[in-house]
Amino acid sequence: MYNGTEFEFILLGFPGFQDKESKSILTAFFFSAYILILLENFFIIIVIVADENLHKPMYVFICNLALVDLLITTIVIPKALANFMFNLNTISFSACFIQSFAYLHGTSVQLHILAAMCYDRVIAVCNPLQYVTVMSNKLVITMLVLSWTVALVFPLFIMCFALQLYFCGPNKIPNYYCGHGAIIKMSCTDYTINSVLGLVFGLGLLILHAIIFIISYVKIIVTVLKIKSADGHMKAFSTCGAHLFVVITTLLSAAFVYVTSRVPAFSLDARLMVVTVQNLLCPMINPIIYSLMTKEIIEM
Repeated sequence: MYNGTEFEFILLGFPGFQDKESKSILTAFFFSAYILILLENFFIIIVIVADENLHKPMYVFICNLALVDLLITTIVIPKALANFMFNLNTISFSACFIQSFAYLHGTSVQLHILAAMCYDRVIAVCNPLQYVTVMSNKLVITMLVLSWTVALVFPLFIMCFALQLYFCGPNKIPNYYCGHGAIIKMSCTDYTINSVLGLVFGLGLLILHAIIFIISYVKIIVTVLKIKSADGHMKAFSTCGAHLFVVITTLLSAAFVYVTSRVPAFSLDARLMVVTVQNLLCPMINPIIYSLMTKEIIEM
C-alpha cells in the first residue's frame, strides 16, 4: 500500500482532447477566462472597498462572493493550465487532497453567502423601514464569519473519510483537478460509503439552500405583488435581480454537475464541460451581472 508521501495522481484533463491542437484551444480558453475572472472580480472588490457609499450589507456580500470566485478558480485553473501547456499532469497525494478540500470549501462558502444575501434581500423588500436596524454591521459580520467557518464542516467530514481509504495502484484521474468523487474512485478498497456520503452531503447542501432561496423569493414576490406602482416593481427587481440570477445559475450548474456525474448516458468530456461552466463561466459572468444590475456601480 502507498502512503501520502509516496503516491502521486495523474490528472488526465479532457481525455477526448489530448492532441496538440485541442490542448492549444483549451489553453487559450482557460487562460483567457482566468484573466477575465481575475480582472472582473478584483475590479468589483477594489470598487466596493474604495467607495464608502458602497459599504452596505449587499455590497459587502458581493465583495465576499467575488473573493470566493477568485479562490475557487485559482485553486483549479493554474494547475489545469500547467497540464495543458507543459504536460505537468502529476500532483502529489497531499496536494490533491488539499485541492479537493479547498474546492469543496469554496463552493460551500458561496452557497452560504448567497443564503445570507437572501435574508438581506427579504428585509430590504419586505421590511425596508427596519433595514438599517436589522442589517447591522454586527449581524453582517456574524453572517460572513459563519459562512466561511460552517462551510468547513462538510469538506472536512468527507475528506477525513476519504483519507481512510487505501491507494495502491490506479492513479489516473479523468479530470483537470482533484474532485472528491474522482479521488475515491482511485482507491483499492470499497468506497461505497464515501460515495454515498459525498452524494448525501452534497445534494443535502444544495436542497437546503434551494429551499431557503425558494421561501425567500416567494415572500419577496408576494410583497412585490402588493405594490401597485410600476416604479415600485422596478425598484424591487433592481434590488433582487442580480442576486436571483446568480442564485439560479449557481444552483443549476451545481445540480447539473451532480446529475451528469452519475448518469452513464453523459460522456466523460460532456461531464467535464458542465464542470467547466461551473468553474469558469459562472465566476466570469457574475461580476458583469452585479455591475449591470446594480445602480450604484453603474453610476460610478
